[in-house]
Amino acid sequence: MHAKQQKHQQMLRAAKRLFTAHGFERTSMQKIADEANVGVATLFRYFPKKELLISEIVIELIEQMMPQFEAIITSEATGYEKMNAILDTYIDYIFTANREAVTILENFEYYATYNPIDVEIMANIKNAYTKIGHSITLAIAQGQQDGSITLNPEAELTAHTMMNVFGIAMKKHAFTSFMPYEIFPTPKKEQLQQVKHMILHYLKG
Repeated sequence: MHAKQQKHQQMLRAAKRLFTAHGFERTSMQKIADEANVGVATLFRYFPKKELLISEIVIELIEQMMPQFEAIITSEATGYEKMNAILDTYIDYIFTANREAVTILENFEYYATYNPIDVEIMANIKNAYTKIGHSITLAIAQGQQDGSITLNPEAELTAHTMMNVFGIAMKKHAFTSFMPYEIFPTPKKEQLQQVKHMILHYLKG
C-alpha cells in the first residue's frame, strides 16, 4: 500500500510540474507518464482520465488553507476577530504561495471555461471552494451571535460584494506577480490590506 501511495504522489508531482510549465491542454497523459517515469497504462490505472488528475491537484491546492481556517473558527476569538484572522490568512497565503499553486489554480479557471468537465468532478472542486466560503459565513454568524458583528441588510450586501471583489483582486495579484513585466497595475499588499479594513468596517454595521 505504501508503494502505491508513493507512486500516486510521484504522478501527482509530475503532473503539477507539467501543468505549471505548459498548462492543462498542452500536457498529455503520455507526457505526464514520461515525467513520472511510469508507463502510460499505469498512469491510466490510477487516473482513468486527465480531469481526475487535474481535480485532485486543484482540490489539494485549495484545501491547503483549510487547517488554518478551521483553527481560527474553533478558537475562542470573537466572530469579528475571526474574520480579521481569516482575511489576514488569505492575504499571507497569496503573498507566500509558490508559482506552481498560483499558476495551476488560475489556469484551471480558464480550462474549465472552455472545456467540458464531468459534473461530479466539478461538484467536488466546487465543494472544496465552498469550504472556504463556509468559514467566512460561520465567522460572521458567530460574530452576530456574540455581538462583535452587527450587520444591517444594506451593510451585509456591501460587505459580501467587497469580499467577492477582494477575492478576485487577490487571485489576480497572485497570478500577475509572477509575470516578468507589468502589463497593468497590480494591487499592492498595502492596498489589499486597506480593502480588508473596509470590509471589517462594514461588518460593524
